[in-house]
Amino acid sequence: MNERRRPTPPPSSAAGRRRRGGRSRRRGGARPRLLWPGLAAGTVLVLAGGLALRGASEPSGADTAASSATEEPGSHGAGGTGAAPQDEPTASPAKEKDGKGQDGKGRDEKPDPGSIPSSGPGTFATADGSGDRVGGSGRTLTYVVQVEDGIGISAPDVAAEVERILADERGWTADGKVGFRRVSGGASDFRVRLATAGTVDDICGQYGLDTGGEVNCNVGQDVMVNLKRWLLATRYYADDVTPYRALIINHEVGHFLGHGHEGCPGAGRPAPVMMQQIKGLHGCRTNVWPYDAEGRAVTGPAVG
Repeated sequence: MNERRRPTPPPSSAAGRRRRGGRSRRRGGARPRLLWPGLAAGTVLVLAGGLALRGASEPSGADTAASSATEEPGSHGAGGTGAAPQDEPTASPAKEKDGKGQDGKGRDEKPDPGSIPSSGPGTFATADGSGDRVGGSGRTLTYVVQVEDGIGISAPDVAAEVERILADERGWTADGKVGFRRVSGGASDFRVRLATAGTVDDICGQYGLDTGGEVNCNVGQDVMVNLKRWLLATRYYADDVTPYRALIINHEVGHFLGHGHEGCPGAGRPAPVMMQQIKGLHGCRTNVWPYDAEGRAVTGPAVG
């Protein structure tokens, strides 16, 4: 997102035992009195097993609330980090048929939050090489990918992930009006910069934005990605970090392209990527792409 102000006990069997006990006395002998209680116990076990199987086969409330797969707070202001209203879904993005995330990858192993540096030197390493142009016949925007020094993350790895996101057919190129190409030097249209919370705060703050150590932003030609969000995602994507990274990039690049914040278009519908999903879903389902698989824009009402 742009951080601008921008997931029965069985019935009592006492009566049955009394009836069975009476019948065994009429027949006489101790054996029936041992047999019938054993049969009753077996019946209880069968009934209990049936109830357990039935419960296991029915989806839980969390499963029925699961959404199709999302963003990060918008860069127009610091995103809230408090708990969302209780009536909002907390489901993770939906999985593909192969059981993986919507991006085709499995769940990510997240680091210990205490191990993530909160500040850095403010200097960056740029990913070498260049990528192929992706997108339609429209204008081509060039970009570089940079990672703050000393945070233990490879600039080429981040560049590969950003390239994959911007090349996705559900991304900003879906309308055929814009294309992207990563470069490693010379002039570029924008920069994707992964940095510690302190550095993000410093750079965004130069433009009057308060990112509060928590959220991302787009200022000038910089798409600033908060390291904490990149590694931990948010509560709605707690088990799906990789899809959430697509939301970060799509949201902040969307701001660079001139898109403002949007709201939820209606309960049960996918949340627009320009919605500040970190602040709550407001009845929408999580979603990390600006277009759906059929090339239709996922939008909502403009939010001032």
